[in-house]
Amino acid sequence: MELLPKCIWKTMFLFLVFLGISKVHAQDTLVVDSVVLSNRSGLENVLQGNIAGLRIKSWSGTPGAQSIINLRGLNLDPTDQSTMPLIMINGVPIISSPSNVTGINPLSYFSSDQIERVEVIKEIDLLAKYGVLAANGALNIIMKEGKTGAIHVRGSAFGGANFLQDMDHQKDAFYNFNTSGRRAVYGNGGIVNEQNIVVDGGGDFGSYLFGLTNYQDKGTIKGSGFGRQSLFLNAKYNISKEFSVHFFNNLALANRNGRYAGEFNRDLLLPVVNDESFFMNKNRNIGLVSSMALNYQFSPKFKISSVAGLSYEGASRDMYVPSNVLDGNIYAASAAYKRQLLTVNTSLNYLHDFSDALKLDMTIGNELRNTDNRLTSVDGKRSLENGGSNYVKVVTGYNASQTNAFSDHEMEKLFSFYGIWKFKYKEDMTVNMVLRTDGSSFYEKKWALYPALGIHYDLKNSLKIPVKVNASIGKTGILNKPEIYRGQLEGYGDYFGGNELGIGLLYPAFQDAKSINVYQFDAGVAVDINRSMNFSVNYFNKIYKDFIYQRYLPNINGIDYQYEMGGSLGLSGFEFNLDGKWINKRDFSWSSNLNIAAYKNKVRTMPADINNTNLVHLSTLTEGDALTSLVAYQGKQLKIIGNSEPKAFGGISNTLRYKNISASMTLTYAWGADVSAESFTSKYYADNVGNDFPLKNGESPYYTTSTDANGRTIYQGIRQVEDGSFIRLNKVAVSYNFGSMFKRMASISDVVVFVRGDNLLTLSKYSGVNPEENIAGIRKSDLSFTGTPLSSSVVLGLKLVF
Repeated sequence: MELLPKCIWKTMFLFLVFLGISKVHAQDTLVVDSVVLSNRSGLENVLQGNIAGLRIKSWSGTPGAQSIINLRGLNLDPTDQSTMPLIMINGVPIISSPSNVTGINPLSYFSSDQIERVEVIKEIDLLAKYGVLAANGALNIIMKEGKTGAIHVRGSAFGGANFLQDMDHQKDAFYNFNTSGRRAVYGNGGIVNEQNIVVDGGGDFGSYLFGLTNYQDKGTIKGSGFGRQSLFLNAKYNISKEFSVHFFNNLALANRNGRYAGEFNRDLLLPVVNDESFFMNKNRNIGLVSSMALNYQFSPKFKISSVAGLSYEGASRDMYVPSNVLDGNIYAASAAYKRQLLTVNTSLNYLHDFSDALKLDMTIGNELRNTDNRLTSVDGKRSLENGGSNYVKVVTGYNASQTNAFSDHEMEKLFSFYGIWKFKYKEDMTVNMVLRTDGSSFYEKKWALYPALGIHYDLKNSLKIPVKVNASIGKTGILNKPEIYRGQLEGYGDYFGGNELGIGLLYPAFQDAKSINVYQFDAGVAVDINRSMNFSVNYFNKIYKDFIYQRYLPNINGIDYQYEMGGSLGLSGFEFNLDGKWINKRDFSWSSNLNIAAYKNKVRTMPADINNTNLVHLSTLTEGDALTSLVAYQGKQLKIIGNSEPKAFGGISNTLRYKNISASMTLTYAWGADVSAESFTSKYYADNVGNDFPLKNGESPYYTTSTDANGRTIYQGIRQVEDGSFIRLNKVAVSYNFGSMFKRMASISDVVVFVRGDNLLTLSKYSGVNPEENIAGIRKSDLSFTGTPLSSSVVLGLKLVF
């Protein structure tokens, strides 16, 4: 549907281009240069263990894969990416989740050397201004800017190796403890290296910073690896005293070579073999993030700002399996996926003093968000009389007798208005009021309204105690999947001679569809115990209402289900944070951080007659049970056998400096999580075993059921339910700063040499290699949604400043 008449769209677009975005306010801020960096690609790995409540789950050791990111997020489907927080670059939303085509992590397009700080936004009175975009929190990545003065040149590089620890046959889940298969696939270790060069400067005209990066990671799986090259620019220009412009661009080329053992979901049902060199899987991405911001200061009290941002990703994948593996058949597939996110955010900012004590900071704005995703996929399988094949011929020379083709095109416009009123009383109290409304082109004449109210009070002046308290309440939302709003449009057909594919409507749209309502309450206390110690505790409670689910119907006219809306979930928790600067002498300093998050999720209500819906797997759960419960049969009865989410998680970091030597480390941990490990050998057709699960010695009495393509029931045994608790030496670094020792040589002002390690030690009772390797807390017998072993790495690096 059209949200507004075309004439109004055109007028507003021209107006929006010259207006802007309001300030982003954060609850927590992490200065990147103050923490241990990671040897792995992906900015999320830098944040790991450093922010209370931000869980970064290292589920896979495949280079270029994204770690699971969760910031107070909950969803009916644990593999759904909608639990991710909103991620922004300098306040501009970006495409942040990997595409289903290549699985390459968009957060790996950036080097940590580009980043100044990361702002973490969790409280509802700060999130409500983003509406449906940030129900699960937000991360705003602020890029480094040029410094005033002459040209500065900075260079950095590191190189090292990956290796696997404790990879014996008892921990190798990937090959059913097949040691010879493991040796053929896992190498002795691949190299990992990165090079960066940055040039910056500035003056009265503004500032600039541009640079190049190159990153390569061969991982530990033979024939695989990830690479990224990027070119970036961050520049500000003062056109006049009142008018300024800000440009940012990051262009990245990324590639990942995969193989059967390293894929996110092993959808090719191939046998486990000793040599996987047959499997060719090439993934290529190009990513672009570009933005332009305009700011005009009319007066000290009135400012108009504008930012237009583009986040683009082009992804392509070519895959091939030869005939000597598939019994005389060959398999080839190719896919292309283009994703584009265009945003224009407008704000008018006004400052008003009611008195010397009471001040108002008001922002009125709107946002246009346009999403355009296009997918084309072709795959083919044919018989050959002789072994061998020509990959180029198969992939580029399709004909109608050997291939199937698929295409999809998703477009959505989200138009929003918001107002932010920030009242400040003296230096003691701040009151935030937010109101936002969102209208999506998928909606049928429905707009969602999101209000929030927050109070922040500093008791230092009024009560003479160093305590800050805050409380906020409000509402956000989550957009449902596109097919719910538009219906399932799919185009299938034989691809030959460049013919376009026909688009068919498989299922109609859900006319009553709307966004999921998320209600949130926050409260917190921060205490400055002394000048060197700060302690804070925050509580939150979120309620998710009105999920959309499918109800199965008798198959009439080809439609066998309908959409319905209902159900309610809850997520609540405490977050503790302790910062300490224990020693701060001229020659010696010691600082540390401890953060803990303890969360609890639960089912509040579920649909009636749930057994006839696609939520049947939750039918055992009752009010108060954890949504993340692990459920299985014991005999003929379903029961809860564990919880896949930890009771608590967090990180510990310490930094020590003695003169020019620095040593830092970050520990991450989680406890109380359970892992349901399916058996590799106890899998049966129910009708072959008399519909009674045959319990094997040495295994648990639990099993799950599924149905194959022919409608036959399968029993899958569970080997054991394991404790997935762990503590990991996540990152460690030792550096030596030569200071001005080389200042007389080539004008070098600073030289730093460092040694850095990732994932050097994990303590856990889990029988596998990595207690976080199972996305849904279930180690499947076919290893779907189970990651490759998490490798360790050690690198030697150098930083130079000219």
